[in-house]
Amino acid sequence: MDNMKEKIAACSRRLFDKQGFHGTALRDICTLAGCKMPTIYYYFANKENLFDEVVRVAFEELVKKLWAQLPDNVSGREHKSLMVIQKKHLSKDERIIYRLAMKTWLGFDGCEKSRKKLMDWARGTYEKNWKEYADMLVSKQWAKFISHSVTGLIQRIILMEEKISDDEIREEINMIFDVAAHSNK
Repeated sequence: MDNMKEKIAACSRRLFDKQGFHGTALRDICTLAGCKMPTIYYYFANKENLFDEVVRVAFEELVKKLWAQLPDNVSGREHKSLMVIQKKHLSKDERIIYRLAMKTWLGFDGCEKSRKKLMDWARGTYEKNWKEYADMLVSKQWAKFISHSVTGLIQRIILMEEKISDDEIREEINMIFDVAAHSNK
């Protein structure tokens, strides 16, 4: 990515994180990035396009990268535990991306275009989980339950900045899987 485009992206994410989507003006981004308005419009069609690219697209790329770092040869329980534990070790910029995407997905902030795309992306993760756990779950609802429960743990780490030990994460994940497995009986 071009240096100025990356600088605009980083500055806009910091401002969106601090002031919110609606509280951040393009001129604020220009000031922080040290550029003029035509420069932003050279890279991004409008504020919604800028937000979508530097938050939603960056989030989906980050998640894909993080998933690729997880080992394949572990149980579903351990895989989900490691997925949550990963979030404790994100860089400052990765945390901002993750936080902005979560706030957008939850409808607290961001633009509607990005929220719809994040919701579609989330539905895809339910389908992925269903395929992964179909042999142990009785319905897609349980795959959705596991996804929501894991997301809840991640929200506590990213949005609430809660310090959760690795053991506590594993304990909660095991409990979630135990409840799901017990429902089959």
